Amino acid sequence: MDFLNNLIYVIIGILFQLLVKVYSQIPTIKPNLRQDHTATLSDNGLYILGGSTPEGKIPNYPFLYLDVSIPFVTDQLKWHDLSNLVKNDIVPPHQYASAINGGADNKTLFLYGGMSLENNSMALVYTLNDLSWNIPNVNGTPPNVKLFITPVMDDNGLIYLFGGSSDSNDSTNTSDMFILNSINLSWKNGSSINAPSPRGEYGAVFLPANKNIIYMGGRSGNNKVFPLDVVYLYDTVNNIWTTRTTSGLIPSDRFAFSSILGLDEQRIIIFGGRNITNLHSEALYVLDLNNYNWYIPYFPEQSLNARASHKAVLIDKYMVITFGIGYNQGAENDILLLDISNNNEYVWTTSFNPIQPSIQVSNIVMVIGVVLGSVFGSALLLVGCYCLRNWYKNKKEQNDDITTPEEEYPQEILRIPDEKNTRYQNQQSILSSQILPISGSTSNSLQNNEMLQEVREDNEDIPTSGKNHPQEILLLQIPGENDIRHQSQQTTPTTQILTISGNTTK
Repeated sequence: MDFLNNLIYVIIGILFQLLVKVYSQIPTIKPNLRQDHTATLSDNGLYILGGSTPEGKIPNYPFLYLDVSIPFVTDQLKWHDLSNLVKNDIVPPHQYASAINGGADNKTLFLYGGMSLENNSMALVYTLNDLSWNIPNVNGTPPNVKLFITPVMDDNGLIYLFGGSSDSNDSTNTSDMFILNSINLSWKNGSSINAPSPRGEYGAVFLPANKNIIYMGGRSGNNKVFPLDVVYLYDTVNNIWTTRTTSGLIPSDRFAFSSILGLDEQRIIIFGGRNITNLHSEALYVLDLNNYNWYIPYFPEQSLNARASHKAVLIDKYMVITFGIGYNQGAENDILLLDISNNNEYVWTTSFNPIQPSIQVSNIVMVIGVVLGSVFGSALLLVGCYCLRNWYKNKKEQNDDITTPEEEYPQEILRIPDEKNTRYQNQQSILSSQILPISGSTSNSLQNNEMLQEVREDNEDIPTSGKNHPQEILLLQIPGENDIRHQSQQTTPTTQILTISGNTTK
């Protein structure tokens, strides 16, 4: 077993070294600042698409990928540029778009709206599968707004797009609810009765417990920033709007902030945001969904600048905050990590350690089981072969010890020379031996020799006639003491046979 464990460790070590070697050879890049981008988690990868620099320019790497299936630290991020790897690259550089997963398997990235940074026209909807962009044909009447929308998807593959603006100045906001079916690719309208006033750049989160979507904050076209003392709930099942008044430490009015659902699905966490003139310094708030009470969570002191126009996603136990404006890239990292696993104390950290999915643990167990099963099976095969060999060997030895009738009474040959043989023997310097093998007990060897001599003397007078008298064979079976005892046990004694070949007339 020690040998097996050592073998497994060696194999795992070799595979790990190969993985590290291959992964380390993948070139990493340093992206510059960006804002108003999209951030989407899909298949253990974080995709950052679009956005602009603070100066309104195209960022150096407009399509980024970060592997979140492995640990990383935020000051040594291994970004990868997908800009030159995508097929059918029909999406121009843009900002203010919305992106979310959808489709039958929830693995299709849907990109909605946006404004081109090169004054190119953009389709309303793009889809990305296997790093290939497409423009799907969506049935129904589409929205006429496409900027500053926070997309939300329910459990049925429906993408909800509320409000937004048709221009970058938020001057034409709406309060319409459009629903995109990401599975059968069709549009439909939701209710606008009792909906929030027209706005964009708000916070929105789907609540699985009651199938509602909560909306809060945002900005209108006349630069009005909405407070968070009232939140709006859209019932995705019954297609109705309701409102709830909040209490506690209510955050100041804001827009361009991020919001996620807590791990226990009982609280909403928001970060960052701004008003018309400034970014908010009080960046982190939590809304308890049981009583709609706002509070500031406890976390150890850490000097962090507030951000706005960023994006946040929930990955394992971390609220992952990406890019935005309001920080110095030389002094702070492009990604912030907030560990929210303990509701009593959130922790800002620079280390990301993903929770390994159970399927991977099962695969490891399965591999170990296959290895152990193979080794155990091989050992059983070797033991079986060894036992079979010993059984065959013992069986053979037992068979060799058994005396057969032929071995107990072997036939013995007496050669009687004919005339031709006599002449031929005379030509030889040594007379060919006449052999009289006699069976029986070795204790009667003297008697057997005397009988052999008598046969030889009698054969001297037998004439031969050359070719007409071939060599004659005398078969004798002469019993000894053992033979007599053996015969006494039989009903009929063993016959003594004298077979002489040759001319019968002689």
